[in-house]
Amino acid sequence: MKTIFKLIGFFVTSIGFFWSHLDLIRIYFSCKAKDDVFPEYFAAFPFVYKSQSLATSMANEYYLLGILLNSIITTTLFLFIDSILSNFLKSKVSILSKIYIVFKLIILSFSLFNIYISYTFIREDNFRFKSDFREQVKEFNADCKLKIKVL
Repeated sequence: MKTIFKLIGFFVTSIGFFWSHLDLIRIYFSCKAKDDVFPEYFAAFPFVYKSQSLATSMANEYYLLGILLNSIITTTLFLFIDSILSNFLKSKVSILSKIYIVFKLIILSFSLFNIYISYTFIREDNFRFKSDFREQVKEFNADCKLKIKVL
């Protein structure tokens, strides 16, 4: 039962991470198409999870499949890091393990708040099931470059 709560908590945290507008590390595809405007597609790990809307600079299009698959990978990474830290903190003073639990609760609370804020400001028409990035690149014969920007 404790593992299920941990799994759900890390999954919610990873979804909140992808809806966050605090991009500490921004991985995106910047494309140039001949005589046409092309949006930037944002990726984390291998899957594209959002793109900028061409209609307005304030809107993004989110791709549910990209968010879910990236969240599964991030959850696995969080579980791996958590198991290492938990094993390390078992042999240490109990105050460190309590601080670690409080830290995880703060991150989970931030992610839940982020999901709530994103849900209230994002209209439903900005969601699609999957990205059309590859089809758009082929259709417009765009030249795309992967860029990584660290804050």
